[in-house]
Amino acid sequence: MYPILLQLGSTTIYSLWLFLAFGILSSLVIVHRLTKSKLVKLSFLADNSLLIFFSCLILSRLTYIIYNWSYYYELIINQKQFFELFFIWDKGLSAWGGILGIFITLFILSKKEEENFFDWSDILIISIFFGMFFADIGAFLDGRNYGVPTNLPWGVLVESSQYAIPIHPVQIYAAIYSLLIGIILFIAYNNTLFKKSGGITYLGIACYSFFRFIEEFVRGDESILFFGVVREAQIYSFLALLISSYLLYKYFVNNNNN
Repeated sequence: MYPILLQLGSTTIYSLWLFLAFGILSSLVIVHRLTKSKLVKLSFLADNSLLIFFSCLILSRLTYIIYNWSYYYELIINQKQFFELFFIWDKGLSAWGGILGIFITLFILSKKEEENFFDWSDILIISIFFGMFFADIGAFLDGRNYGVPTNLPWGVLVESSQYAIPIHPVQIYAAIYSLLIGIILFIAYNNTLFKKSGGITYLGIACYSFFRFIEEFVRGDESILFFGVVREAQIYSFLALLISSYLLYKYFVNNNNN
């Protein structure tokens, strides 16, 4: 893999951080584009952008620490290393936690400023998928996450994995379906089927949960297993798929009745 894209003297450009920057930039472009087609106040997002960003960052870091508690517990009890908990440049961030942080903060701010939460969640979920496309490419170049061995011609060798043979490039799979979901949601955004807010959010969660559930079958990184075969993320993905599918069904039923 290529965790370092360029190094000039003391300046190092890491592939993960560079593509995360591309992801954030693409998300901002999509948000700006979509706010023009709907009667929402861009100032609401602009005024609260820093709060949303830091909420995303904090919860992303906190979630990663919880998932890797055995390692970070040692830092907590060792006072000399305690401040390493805040060293986000060790790449210890959780995408799930970051997204959760965005939507929790958005919900609270929407209630406080009397904004329609789903107007904004529909916009942000589309932008997030375009951002995830770049983030997944960065994760691939960085060698983060890995799949199980495969004989398929697109199998890749990843030094950070536990395998010395070609494995599934799960990050590329994630990049492809993230981009696909983003495009579908972008097209559906102004479709009459989704004239009321909320439907795009439910559809996005359902699509992502489905693909993530499938992806876990070819993931090779460590995970808690249930019944010896079901990975932890598959449980969460399946539950999210059930809930979002039900909400999407109710959304269309209510729209047809009105």
